[in-house]
Amino acid sequence: MRDLFQAALCAALLLSGPAMAEVLPGLETPNLGEQNGDADADDPAFWINPADPAKSLVITAVKNGGIRVYGLDGAELQVIDRVTTDAGKGRINNVDVVYGMTLADGSVIDVAVAADRGLDILRVYRIDAAGLTEITDLSVGRAFPVKPDAAGGADADNPLDDQMTIYGITAWKTADGRVMAAGTQRTNPRIGIFGLTPTADGLVTAAMVHDVRVPFTFMGQDLTAEDEEDPTKDWNPQFEGLAYDRIGGTIYAGQEDVGIWAIDAATGAIGEAPLYTTRGSAGSPFAVPDSVLARDVEGLTVYYGPTQRYLLASSQGGAHGDAPAPDAPFDDSFLVFGISDGLNLLGTYRVAVAGGMDAVQESDGADVIATALPGWPNGLFVTQDGYNDDLNGMDGETPATNFKFVDWGMIAASFTPPLEVNPGYDPRQ
Repeated sequence: MRDLFQAALCAALLLSGPAMAEVLPGLETPNLGEQNGDADADDPAFWINPADPAKSLVITAVKNGGIRVYGLDGAELQVIDRVTTDAGKGRINNVDVVYGMTLADGSVIDVAVAADRGLDILRVYRIDAAGLTEITDLSVGRAFPVKPDAAGGADADNPLDDQMTIYGITAWKTADGRVMAAGTQRTNPRIGIFGLTPTADGLVTAAMVHDVRVPFTFMGQDLTAEDEEDPTKDWNPQFEGLAYDRIGGTIYAGQEDVGIWAIDAATGAIGEAPLYTTRGSAGSPFAVPDSVLARDVEGLTVYYGPTQRYLLASSQGGAHGDAPAPDAPFDDSFLVFGISDGLNLLGTYRVAVAGGMDAVQESDGADVIATALPGWPNGLFVTQDGYNDDLNGMDGETPATNFKFVDWGMIAASFTPPLEVNPGYDPRQ
């Protein structure tokens, strides 16, 4: 197995280290924080309005704040508060959009699928020009009622209070019209692939069809090791960032401290090793100093060009707070991989200071759309900013977060050769 891991790392080891481009945000959403129900910006997703592209939506997960919906100008259009039950309080962690779900009565709708980390529920919302309306059938219960044993024993009951719950998410429609979603399990190296099924009363259920797991160790490193004093010795085995390539049929999965894996969406089969690893950690048996991906890897999203497809990955890192900065200068950046033929690193970029807006730090989630939109003729990239306005000098606390909007044309032009621009792209086709 180790030989397979080493073979998968060869591409990373041969890299000379691409230049770090800088791009500028065009606008940002308002601050989120304690004043907004303790909202914390995390993950965006696009919904393109087929009748009027100017009224397209950016749907975002904001954790304790539930869901926030924004227009293309960054203005807030809708707030969906988290759900509170006797079992606990909801916490919306990630969100994705699927076009053309057929309901039991034959009607066709667009849906947003969200991971409720607080209550361990896959939530489904109907989308139309007026906004989002929830249509989740809660009768199927929790996404992850059991948890794996790191020592290799049998699965155990998974108390909700432990918050080993649904975390990252991606969703898609199969060739035969079925809507699917993949969701990660917090604090575990596990991904569930779920089938979403409409019910006769207009709701949608979710049931796991594939259970995808990798070991709690990687290249000799125990991923459950913890060290509050030294971040180079502190590890986490969990996945979060997910993205589905609807042309290749592949789920790209970011195991935060380890790297980017590929999963066959139809079968749930995962590769023997990551396609690209993080830098690991100096002093660990898992150390890849030539990688330009910091621990941890976060949001993943796919861009569809006219001839090429790109996977964008947030290299969040852990260089802020009171702890040392083992991943600088590779943190706070985004990697772009070509995925039309394997996984090929094309370059990296940061979202820098512009026009009174601060730079993006510690990005959790991001999304990109090639479609030309009013105000964004070259397509649009939206990313979470984990330290909006750098209010406290990035001391490890995040009193304000938000989302930054960046013209895709600026990102494309910052690469040599330039990346593709595909303004005619239709996400419904």
